[in-house]
Amino acid sequence: MYTKMKYITTKAKILSLLILAISLFGCEEDDEGNILPEVVAGFTQRIVSGTGTVSFLNISENAQNYQWDFGDGTTSTEIEPVKTYTNGTYTVRLTASNIAGATDTFEDEIVIAIPTPPAAPMLPITFDGNNVDYQASTFSGAAFEVVANPAPGGSNDVASNVGAITNSGAEFEGIFFNLGTAIDLSTDQTITMNFWAETAIDVLVKLEEGTGADTEISASHGGSGWEMLSFDFTSTDSFSRFTMFVDGPGTTAGTFYLDDIAQMGSSGGGDTPTEAAPAPPSRDAADVISLFSNEYTDITVDTFFAGFSAGAGVVDMQVAGDDVKQYADLDFAGIETIATSVDLSMMTNFHMDVWTATGFDFIAGVVDFGGDGFAGANPDTRGDERTTLQAGMWTSIDVSIADLQAAGLTATPSDFSQLILDVVDVVGTVYVDNIYFYNESSGGGDMPTVAAPAPPSRDAADVISLFSNEYTDITVDTFFAGFSAGGGVSDVQVAGDDTKLYTDLDFAGIETIATSVDLSMMTNFHMDVWTATGFDFIAGVVDFGGDGFAGANPDTRGDERTTLQAGMWTSIDVSIADLQAAGLTATPTDFSQLILDVVDVIGTVYVDNIYFYNDGAAGGDTPTVAAPAPPARDAADVISLFSNVYTDITVDTFYAGFSAGGGVMDVQVAGDDTKLYTDLDFAGIETIATSVDLSMMTNFHIDVWTATGFDFITGVVDFGGDGFAGANPDTRGDERTTLSAGMWTSIDVSIADLQAAGLTATTTDFSQLILDVVDILGTVYVDNIYFYKEAAAPPAPATSLPVNFESNETLSGVFEEGDGVTGQPIANPDASGINTSATVYEFDKVLNAAWYSGMFNIFPSDIDSGAGTTFKVKIWSPKAGINVRMQLEKEGNQGPIVTYNLDQTLTTANSWQELTFDFSSTPLNLADGYDKIVIFPDFDDVGQPAGDGSVYYIDDIVQE
Repeated sequence: MYTKMKYITTKAKILSLLILAISLFGCEEDDEGNILPEVVAGFTQRIVSGTGTVSFLNISENAQNYQWDFGDGTTSTEIEPVKTYTNGTYTVRLTASNIAGATDTFEDEIVIAIPTPPAAPMLPITFDGNNVDYQASTFSGAAFEVVANPAPGGSNDVASNVGAITNSGAEFEGIFFNLGTAIDLSTDQTITMNFWAETAIDVLVKLEEGTGADTEISASHGGSGWEMLSFDFTSTDSFSRFTMFVDGPGTTAGTFYLDDIAQMGSSGGGDTPTEAAPAPPSRDAADVISLFSNEYTDITVDTFFAGFSAGAGVVDMQVAGDDVKQYADLDFAGIETIATSVDLSMMTNFHMDVWTATGFDFIAGVVDFGGDGFAGANPDTRGDERTTLQAGMWTSIDVSIADLQAAGLTATPSDFSQLILDVVDVVGTVYVDNIYFYNESSGGGDMPTVAAPAPPSRDAADVISLFSNEYTDITVDTFFAGFSAGGGVSDVQVAGDDTKLYTDLDFAGIETIATSVDLSMMTNFHMDVWTATGFDFIAGVVDFGGDGFAGANPDTRGDERTTLQAGMWTSIDVSIADLQAAGLTATPTDFSQLILDVVDVIGTVYVDNIYFYNDGAAGGDTPTVAAPAPPARDAADVISLFSNVYTDITVDTFYAGFSAGGGVMDVQVAGDDTKLYTDLDFAGIETIATSVDLSMMTNFHIDVWTATGFDFITGVVDFGGDGFAGANPDTRGDERTTLSAGMWTSIDVSIADLQAAGLTATTTDFSQLILDVVDILGTVYVDNIYFYKEAAAPPAPATSLPVNFESNETLSGVFEEGDGVTGQPIANPDASGINTSATVYEFDKVLNAAWYSGMFNIFPSDIDSGAGTTFKVKIWSPKAGINVRMQLEKEGNQGPIVTYNLDQTLTTANSWQELTFDFSSTPLNLADGYDKIVIFPDFDDVGQPAGDGSVYYIDDIVQE
């Protein structure tokens, strides 16, 4: 947040001066010269970080009246108002005046930037997503941090972030992630991950907090660096916690790395990406040649789908607000800059990001035409980079020009003209972004353009801050002690945030000798460092032992060495225990120095957020971020007791008479309505006056936050239709959950599991929800209490003939989608005549659609060659006398297999008619291998009329 000031002075109106003059001349002689002093308007403000609340301090002079304009359409006449803003830039104007009408105006521009809290991780976990909380919870002695890939190669040769697990040597130590979206094993039971180790070792993965019993399985690592491990589960339940142990019951100590945790075949939420590709770092314009990226200025590209390309083409679309290119059914494609060839001689690397729903190998080929065009006298050269794309996640391809030259590209690439995208051995749909060449030596500019990540809110007692805008800093003697070596330190601002700049640094000392600091209650040290070029950096924490430098008690020091990434902020966060293991005293009550050491080189660094903290505090006794927002659902699919997202039913009470605890109150957390139960033993939420029918619901959900971890039970109670303790039995199903300290725990359980735990099979009289803190009294915040009906799985393309659309099946696609043509299974709109089935396929050939528009299905295996060469299909058309074409193909065919088609005339309108296509009249031999059926309604290759908006329906595609 920053401010930019300017003054606007308004002179008093002439009329006001005249009135004032008359008044003065009419005074007695004793008042001669007693003119009202000049009005001076002014104010300052204090912006509360992370909240948008601004307190204005009025420093105007000689004024009695004030008019505030807050820049968002609201005003105030208070002397010193307090205003809460949303994100944005606002010009605040204060007009001050006196009783004589003289005025002065002052205005100040403020920028409000409230950070979005990081989201909980979900599969795939890549450690590279934007604003995702990848910090795993640890247990039994293990430590975890996110670091840069220390050894790219093997199955993970990408220079990206990875997770680092450090084992202390205890049995069953490990980590776990509480997931934002549960892992659903009902459709796919294999989880894969890239794992790095130098010695052979077993890795155990356990899935917990699920709809069924916990499940676990081990995989063996060969000890050869990065290897892809696969964990094949047999459970079909869903789980919201991912836990892993390195060496399980063993006692192996050391550091191991993991990356790309994915569910095999999972597309991360469907067939399209839901997260944008990783944002490229800022770089000087001269150091980037961008073909396609929102981050940089793109050069002119002739085409992204050259004439020789093979596939369904390329379209522009957006993913999470970011422009991307989608290549559908791609075999290979050419991106060309032939009109104005490009000189890559000053570039060091090529980069592109690629996403696919299914994993396969992918080749990016950089082509140089040698300065005289394609196939000229000078040889055309090409260097390829082959990469295995991971299913359902963005894969960042980053390869040096030197490696491309070693693969065949010319040593003088001054005429780059083509980039070849090649899907290996299959046809696949890919999304691509951030296609550019860059000069690595630049490091993205000489200074940061974004502020360091904002630290989380913490209780004052849980932080000792040396330098941070977020916390209250202690007194520091110096940030550049006398023994330091370098160009010195200066105070600068980066995006409105106070930062320390160390120029040409070798090493420096930050000292608190005058008033040494007791770290015994702290658990971690943190600092953020930015550099334009990558190098190793050491932060050393020094304790003087209570008697000053070189006293009788030994001075001790614990170092943390980190490889800084060029052109980005690196967050260094290390436990005091690790610093103690590295040499710091076990009783750090006299912290006196922090050493900053650039290893082996001289480097310029920006540093921010230098502090120690108590991790056990978990950010205080109250949540600072709202519970996760529930997804949008149809009103008929939700019964909400309490949530801002849905419409709540009437609840009799949220604290029934039998409840035990300090009661319940309504509070807000980050603007979200929340229920606070203090000192809770147990409580009842009741809907007895109007009982609730849950028979159409599939799941129950509640979000719970507590500052301390304990077990928590939610019990769903049904009174059987005749009230409490009536003739029909009251039934209850419980879900027991271990709440994690200092974070929201999302409890999501199926009604089936609650029924297995005792709830009636006919849940038509839900009357109570029991909240029970197990064995202790605990304070909890709860939100988003609701039942819901889980959405049905989307239909999948038919896998074999016949196709009748009754088993949640559909067709592979339609064309041309770019014209707005659509197709989908729907309820039969005319269940009569020869077709009374429930579901059919609707094809909308919209107005002005391509004349050849149609629908198709690609079967996973060839059509049965022994089942006959006659194909039938039922069609409903609003027009009679139209021609319908059926075509048999081999998908992706590049060989001798011939495509065959037949035409038939539909003679009736507004009723179902079955058409027969007998391919025995053609040379068709199904044994050659055909796997694709294409249907063209209203096909006229002579007149070629554009679509007229007609909607057609098809059903029952059979082979005889």
